[in-house]
Amino acid sequence: MKKSVLLIGNLFVGIGFMFGQSTPVSQSPQNKNVVLEELTGINCQFCPDGHKRAQQLSDANPGRVVLVNVHAGGFAPNNPNLKTTDGDLLDTFLDPEGYPAGSVQRTKFGTETFLATNRTNWTNQANARLAEVSPVNVAMNATLDAVTRQLTLNVEMYYTDAIYHDSTHFLNIGILQNNWEGPQVGSGLYPEAVLPNGNYMHQHMFRGFINAGGTWGESFNVTSGVITKTVTYTLPASLNGIEMNLGELEFFAFVHEGKNTVNDSKIFSGAKITPTVTNVPAANVSAQSIINDMNVCAGEQVTPVIKVKNIGDVVTALAFSTSINGGTPVTHNWTGTIPFYGTAEITLPAMSFTAQGTNSVVSTITSVNGGAGTVGQVASSTKPINVASVSATNNMVVKVTTDRYGSETTWKLLNDAGATVASGGPYTDASANGAYPQPDVNVTVPNGCVTLEVADSYGDGFDSGYGNGKVEVIAFSSVVANIDNFPSGSLAKDALQVNAVAGIEDVKNEIGLSVFPNPATDVINVEFNALDAEFGVALLDLQGRVIYTSNTTTVGNQIVSIPVSSIAKGSYIVKVSGSGVSTVQNVVIK
Repeated sequence: MKKSVLLIGNLFVGIGFMFGQSTPVSQSPQNKNVVLEELTGINCQFCPDGHKRAQQLSDANPGRVVLVNVHAGGFAPNNPNLKTTDGDLLDTFLDPEGYPAGSVQRTKFGTETFLATNRTNWTNQANARLAEVSPVNVAMNATLDAVTRQLTLNVEMYYTDAIYHDSTHFLNIGILQNNWEGPQVGSGLYPEAVLPNGNYMHQHMFRGFINAGGTWGESFNVTSGVITKTVTYTLPASLNGIEMNLGELEFFAFVHEGKNTVNDSKIFSGAKITPTVTNVPAANVSAQSIINDMNVCAGEQVTPVIKVKNIGDVVTALAFSTSINGGTPVTHNWTGTIPFYGTAEITLPAMSFTAQGTNSVVSTITSVNGGAGTVGQVASSTKPINVASVSATNNMVVKVTTDRYGSETTWKLLNDAGATVASGGPYTDASANGAYPQPDVNVTVPNGCVTLEVADSYGDGFDSGYGNGKVEVIAFSSVVANIDNFPSGSLAKDALQVNAVAGIEDVKNEIGLSVFPNPATDVINVEFNALDAEFGVALLDLQGRVIYTSNTTTVGNQIVSIPVSSIAKGSYIVKVSGSGVSTVQNVVIK
């Protein structure tokens, strides 16, 4: 990576035109633009709320707010690593009491001595600064060569307040990256940023400063004319293993008094720009993946959603060839727009298939822009199809085991119209890590294709170091839907198919009541199959009076022993009840 800096004083007042831009820096007094340096992290539960508040502030003041999301501190992990050297230094300097925290214009809030303050203060701070006249106006131009990855960036500054002439101020120029898809704890606080696959779309990620002076900026002398600084910088392909996507980059600059103490480090104003990209290669779809869940019931169609990535010029047409289980491929021609270095999610036509033991769909891109573009190395993607288990009963049991933080876990069953037919949670937190079984829930589920959804409000799923959780739906002793591999994210799904066409006699046969010995003298053994966890066993006389009762608490094969040595000789009835029916058998005590 290479970097060079050119500083020009009062020369070239019209230099904006040299970079193909129509507007140089304004020389009329303007109000301040706000720079919000937000300290955040992937493992920070409340950071998505900070992201949301910051975005709302920016949306309310178009072109007036520069958001700089700095991943640093204890909630910023090393894998994936979104941290930077500059960000770590800023985290120490801005001195947050907790996360998320943010510094507005590097100006302290109220009587606080630290610069990074609580997210509830940002809007009021920003509005106050936006209403103030700035002593300096800042404008930017930028050109990025797609082949060499070299950036040429120009910053123009003009001081409308002569009181600062002959002062020494500082300029920082930095990189922001948008639309990076990855994990985020607490993503439920900002659902607008959550993708259909459960990942989080990160915005305004700080990727470091690029001009001389590094973290604390490059000093310059304030003069009466337009002050111009030009930076050339070759962008790396990645930073800490995170791709630096040329199509998702923005650049920002701000002018400040300098980093010494809280009282003399404040930012005057800033600016942000998306670069003009040159030498763009032909359209090149470098990768694709099937991103939607393939949990379906037998007989249902699958509808692949393909995420494609373009690392060349604009894509306007793609041809797909898709097959299931190695069957005859189905072709599809898509037209639309995928910008330079952009991505798109393309929904292919629904496809029918005959379920086998294992099932999968394969999608291949066969041409780009009618052959004028390039198909990259990853031309095909494969996704397993999970064909739902079938339940022959409407009566089921939901068994839930949470990790330590049960209060984060909820579940629901949705019918084929998307309506909730049963739900549970949140549960109680435990005092230590571990797996915590919760009370079984008996549910009645209508016929049709049913979806099990398990949600984790914190966004780290099960099995994330706090205990192994799972959710199972059980019918006739068999697991027909389950979520037991939920290592991260906020939502997991599975499907089951309910086909309860059996009548009462069929259910009785499924229970399979057997009473022995008969006649009995000391004990009666009652054997049956408990279809749910709440079956009852009773011994009645011929007048219907209850002599003995017992209840099961588990599903599956049961043997209940009834002591009868002290019961009068004669004829009796054994009754087993559950799953909405009861079945009986006569027995003799002698």
